[in-house]
Amino acid sequence: MTAFSGIIPPLVTPIKSYDKLDVDAVDRVIDHVVDGGVSGIFVLGTTGEGPSLTYPMRYEMVERACSVAEGRVPVLVGVTDCSFAESLYLAEHAASCVASAIVAAAPFYFGVSQASIVDWFGKLADETALPLMLYNMPSCVGIHLEPDSVAQLASHPNILGIKDSSGDLTYFRTLCQRFGGRGDFSVIMGPEELVPQAVAAGADGGVCGGANLLPHVYVELFNASRRQDTAEVSRLKGIVDRVFSDVYRDPDGEMNLIPALKYAMHLCRICGFEVAPPLPTLSRQHELQIRERLPELLSLADSPVACHPQPVRKADV
Repeated sequence: MTAFSGIIPPLVTPIKSYDKLDVDAVDRVIDHVVDGGVSGIFVLGTTGEGPSLTYPMRYEMVERACSVAEGRVPVLVGVTDCSFAESLYLAEHAASCVASAIVAAAPFYFGVSQASIVDWFGKLADETALPLMLYNMPSCVGIHLEPDSVAQLASHPNILGIKDSSGDLTYFRTLCQRFGGRGDFSVIMGPEELVPQAVAAGADGGVCGGANLLPHVYVELFNASRRQDTAEVSRLKGIVDRVFSDVYRDPDGEMNLIPALKYAMHLCRICGFEVAPPLPTLSRQHELQIRERLPELLSLADSPVACHPQPVRKADV
């Protein structure tokens, strides 16, 4: 079983409405990130709004992503659900579409013990044809995968790694110390701003939301971190910091990552800015900030795409 490495963007899900996928934009997003040198794509994750999409949209997204990727990069499919059966059904669909792996966070409604979660993941790994990557996302699901639980699951022949989005570097370093370097079990960082520290700890890769917009920047940051090129890491980390300040954070400093990322990609004519409920739309002040700052950010990043600002609405001035 092959483990995964490198930058694997958690792909945004372009939609036309809360119940309709924008399939043409899916094609553009995938071509954009593949051209940027990524090592795989992860669909239906948090940045992909997976839990907010209808089941038909999830299935269609998997079909389209696997078709467009055409074997150029591995496709990882998020199957997180409160229903074990629905997770398994989506995993079976992903296998039929020739996806490379599934990714699952813990079911997020009932509070259960670590032993129950280990059993849940083990059963999913037993019953799916695709290898499973664990997803530690305590801020969203309310359950933290303890290192001992990961150790039990890491011995399963059909579990190939963990994506950690806890943001806890001490925890992440523990994962790298205990499971890194095996070759058949990947330890992958979620928060994109921590890629250099994660690589220094022994990370195999990063699942970076900003790689939807600037894939080459995150690929270069990962590679520079691996070769310990401190000057290049500092330069590229500066660009990532600008993604946060210019795009993700609104004028009051509040994070609104997914709507802001989609809006920036909309200005680059990659996809639309629609998000599925309950995510909010951007304030007009946040839109204006992105329109004003994105051209300089793209230039700084030497991006192959350009910003096409919309006319400023009267309410903005």
